[in-house]
Amino acid sequence: MAEPQGRIVVGFDGSDEAAGALHATLRLAERLSSTVDVVTTWRWPITWSSPPIGSSWSPLHDAEEIRAQANALISSPPSPPSAATTRTVEGGAAEALVDAARGAELLVVGTRGRGGFRGLLLGSVSTACMQHAPCPVLIHRAQDPSDRESRTIVVGVDGSHDSGEALRFAVTLARRLGYAIRTVTTWQWPSALNRKAPPFDHWSPEADARATASSALDAAADLFDDDVQITSEMVEGPAAAVLLEASQDAAFLVLGNRGLGGFKGLLVGSVSQECAQHAACSVIIHRS
Repeated sequence: MAEPQGRIVVGFDGSDEAAGALHATLRLAERLSSTVDVVTTWRWPITWSSPPIGSSWSPLHDAEEIRAQANALISSPPSPPSAATTRTVEGGAAEALVDAARGAELLVVGTRGRGGFRGLLLGSVSTACMQHAPCPVLIHRAQDPSDRESRTIVVGVDGSHDSGEALRFAVTLARRLGYAIRTVTTWQWPSALNRKAPPFDHWSPEADARATASSALDAAADLFDDDVQITSEMVEGPAAAVLLEASQDAAFLVLGNRGLGGFKGLLVGSVSQECAQHAACSVIIHRS
């Protein structure tokens, strides 16, 4: 294995979703020459004022058993050889993972953990990590990107600073993986306007989208070279719906945490939230 270039943190709670996320992380880390930091968390139930007297059970014991499961997955096929370590950390899952992700290049979580309700598309821990992590967060979908035929990373570009930083991250990732980049910029006529007789002679939302895509590519031009194939397209329609459709043929969908229309108080914008919930591929929310 090449000299490690970074550290990827992955949360593991013994669920099927976590096992899939761990396998995907090991494969990704092998491609990126990164180390893997597998974190399992534990804490006493918050309704208990103190541990029960005379009981041999403890949540740490359960966590260590889950950690043993992670070690077994790491050491058995089809897991690739990797520089992976496992550890148990006391505390709430989201808080512990966010803390563990400091200085990491990526935090990987499954869509739902052991405590998730079946009706939920995205668990509370995954959502909290997506909102608060100090590094990009990969929301792993059940299908491993390495099992998909696609070798394309789709990036949503809307002219915001966050989407520009997400594009730069995606280009760097694509170069390391040998993938292509496809940027998608959406446009719509404002619903209040009559598009058949618009009140403007020289303006259209499509022209704005074209200028936005061009500016984003120009801002990331210093990262472009012959190692990365980049295509750009403008698509009419609601941003989330268009990006979800694009995710059908993607290895990853990369988005900024907030878009151009996001309120400053929002940690993650509505489009990023919806894509993280419903995308067909794994989603990376780039934290700026």
